[in-house]
Amino acid sequence: MQPATTINNESALRTVPPAAVGTRRPPSRSRIWVGLGIVGLVAAGTVASFLPRPSPVFPASSGQPHLMLINGAAQADGKHLVAAGELGHLFYSQDVGQPWSPAAVVPQRGSTLTQVFFADPSLGLAVGHDNWILRSEDAGQSWQEAHFDAEAAEALMSVWGTAQGALFATGSFGRFLVSDDRGKTWQPRDTGLGDRHFYGIAGAGQQRLMLVGETGLVARSADGGQSWQRLPDFYNGSFFGLIALSASDWLVYGMRGKVFRSGDFGESWQEVDADTGLSLYGGTRTRDGRVVLVGEGGVVTQSGDGGRTFKRLNDGGAGSLSSVAELADGRLIFTGQSGISVAGAPAESPIP
Repeated sequence: MQPATTINNESALRTVPPAAVGTRRPPSRSRIWVGLGIVGLVAAGTVASFLPRPSPVFPASSGQPHLMLINGAAQADGKHLVAAGELGHLFYSQDVGQPWSPAAVVPQRGSTLTQVFFADPSLGLAVGHDNWILRSEDAGQSWQEAHFDAEAAEALMSVWGTAQGALFATGSFGRFLVSDDRGKTWQPRDTGLGDRHFYGIAGAGQQRLMLVGETGLVARSADGGQSWQRLPDFYNGSFFGLIALSASDWLVYGMRGKVFRSGDFGESWQEVDADTGLSLYGGTRTRDGRVVLVGEGGVVTQSGDGGRTFKRLNDGGAGSLSSVAELADGRLIFTGQSGISVAGAPAESPIP
């Protein structure tokens, strides 16, 4: 265990209007609440808005986006960093987070972006509300629209793939889109998994994939996403994300701090004590093997043994965190209700 890194004050959050996640069937109020809680950390419904929470504590950083919900961030090449958030905003930094500059987005739809992902150092994808998919070929400095469908009133919540293989975008009400041309065009695919919200997708290589979602959904594919098998339920709450630790070892996490680990590509699952009862919304595996999960109220919990045990580093009590990612220099970048923060010293002591 490395020394703890103090997290200091950052910025406040501007309330974001709620948005619909779909119209294909009458959704329940609780289902809508959960769905948009992850997409933009929003309580959904016709009159819902953000829950009141104090701002989290982060170190000040010159040039960061302020007063803005940031849902995700990703490292492009060795120095370029990209963040995505509300109202279709994308920001990039050429010096690992200092300063931030607005990225060019064409056309600018104004729909909230939920995740950003790089398939290689140059090829980036950002997904969000209204089935919006943006694509970048210059490490995130400029973005062009690849897909948009406002009439469907669906939100894409996750994107994953490989630069030389298929790319996948998943979202509300079973939305599953596939691209075979490096993200230039996208086609829907029927997974056979029904219309549950798909909150996360990840893979280990081009063949083994898993996705997680609403009401305990966990499914796997052994043929590169061509076909999917829903695994037997082992938890009735929603899973908001997953991490492929290896081709065999997988971690899923979600509501009420629930974490489960599999060492056999989902044949069996063991519950892991995450050292928190707060919902977990995002996670990453660092290059030195640590697993870091973040979520409700700013909670941060970490594993140093491949997700078998966790120790809580932050008790929460602040704005919720939606994602965490490792930078090229070993520090961690956090995103959420209060924007962006970078914590830890380069290489030697990222947040433990």
